Amino acid sequence: MSFTTDVKRELCDGDLSRRQEKTVLYGFLYCLREQNAYFTEIPEVKDFLRRIAGEAKVPSTNRQRLGKSGFMLDFAALAYNASNFSVDSSYVDGRDENTGLFLRGAFLACGIVSDPNKEYHLEFSVGSSEKASELRRLITESGMNIKSSTRKGKALLYTKDSESISDILTFTGAMISSMEIMNAKIYKDLRNNVNRKVNCESANIEKTVSASRKQLDDIEYIEKSAGLGILAEELRTFAEIRRENIDLSLSEIGKMLGISRSGVYHRIKRISETADRLRERGE
Repeated sequence: MSFTTDVKRELCDGDLSRRQEKTVLYGFLYCLREQNAYFTEIPEVKDFLRRIAGEAKVPSTNRQRLGKSGFMLDFAALAYNASNFSVDSSYVDGRDENTGLFLRGAFLACGIVSDPNKEYHLEFSVGSSEKASELRRLITESGMNIKSSTRKGKALLYTKDSESISDILTFTGAMISSMEIMNAKIYKDLRNNVNRKVNCESANIEKTVSASRKQLDDIEYIEKSAGLGILAEELRTFAEIRRENIDLSLSEIGKMLGISRSGVYHRIKRISETADRLRERGE
């Protein structure tokens, strides 16, 4: 079962007045890709559309399509004029409620939305560029964002923005599905923040280990080539403590020696310079 199926089932749930049903039906017929015919695998969608259109006017037959079982609905008896591209203001009069009902029907006719746990994508495959333009106008005038595109020469509207998807679903009446989008985003953001922190900590650990390894290599080279006795007393003390406490941070070593962090760095630098001079001499 897909997330689109869940959304469409939710849009078919709840009681609507006859006036509201007509607005939903108008949005559906306006965006119907195949004039007079509609195939759905979802029984709730079939029952809802037949109810709001008048069951006697919309016959339904069981049908196989692309290997899937479903229902073919015939809307020919409703005599909708598909060539009329302008949205009828008697149905959509600028009020949010009526625009939302119209978009509910539009989504039932040609809408899809991806599982938010996988990706963010909502689409209206309108087909007609004129109708896509009208639909986009309604969506943007209601304060929501959506983009236009084409696929195989057919017009479509889409958005990959989670907030826009959530807003559109809420506007059409799919509040539960909208909440799932928001919950998925919260989870993804939390997971990404955790991953960033883990990666940052891992990088810091690798950096610390690398630095510690360099310090130990320098100390070992000095000891083998010339002996730690060539170092000044404070450097020799640091080298001995560092060698015996490889897991301690520089701050912790500084506390053991009673010196600041900058004092620790100064000793490391002098030891490194001594080791480099011995390497240059080949000692």
